[in-house]
Amino acid sequence: MIGIREELGLVVLRDVTDLRRLEVVRREFVANVSHELRTPLASIKALVETLEAGAIDDPSVSLDFLGRIVGEVDRLAALVDELLDLARLESGRVNLRLQDLEPEALVGRAVQRLRPQIDRAGLHLTMDVPPGLPLVRADQARVEQVLLNLVHNAIKFTPAGGSVRINGGLDEGMLRIQVQDTGTGISKAEQPRLFERFYKADKARRSDGSGLGLAIAKHIVQAHGGTITVESELHQGATFSFTLPLVGGEQFQTRDPREARSSRVHARLGNPSDSSSVNATFPV
Repeated sequence: MIGIREELGLVVLRDVTDLRRLEVVRREFVANVSHELRTPLASIKALVETLEAGAIDDPSVSLDFLGRIVGEVDRLAALVDELLDLARLESGRVNLRLQDLEPEALVGRAVQRLRPQIDRAGLHLTMDVPPGLPLVRADQARVEQVLLNLVHNAIKFTPAGGSVRINGGLDEGMLRIQVQDTGTGISKAEQPRLFERFYKADKARRSDGSGLGLAIAKHIVQAHGGTITVESELHQGATFSFTLPLVGGEQFQTRDPREARSSRVHARLGNPSDSSSVNATFPV
């Protein structure tokens, strides 16, 4: 048909939802880092200015202020260390030192380290990890870090007289460890964001901690091939759970409890492929 022209057009649709979300996350991250750094820096500046104004001539005051400055510097150093640790975990640059570990001994070591803090907080800590559970394949220091972060979180939000309980058991070929507390609880609306960097559930919690502990715990557990979750109701406490892979998976059967009570960890040190191994015994 002569005289008829066809015009073609091209429409390109691009979903930028993820890009927008990442941009929001980036802005929040910068804002949160700035906030966490500003507080100790402002405190250090005020203390130094007070010393310069003449307080340094009073030995009792100067010693107290210098101690506070050291505390703020330690806080800054800890924040930087956590940021670097989280960056390495998120980028996958952390090499796990995997070992064959007995669950009862692994949890017992963390409980030993946490006992003084639990006592100072006026809380009751119990551990229920049955002897004879199959060995887990994990990085001992990193798993202890997860437990320490979860129990520290429980300590912060559980009033004196409350309790913290650590349970361990099998769940579909994995070891499941639970940290339960009788604290203030977490609303359902806040739970999906708990494992984000710097997220803190409410204003009352903004003065304690950096908000990185749960994010670090999540990445450590995921690096092991496990999962971490939370269940909670307001004013009814919280339960954080995470899983770790068993050595050999579901084919392992529960070992003789008499053997397990020795709390002996058969650890392969260094390169996991190294044929050499050592035994180490830890109290629980």
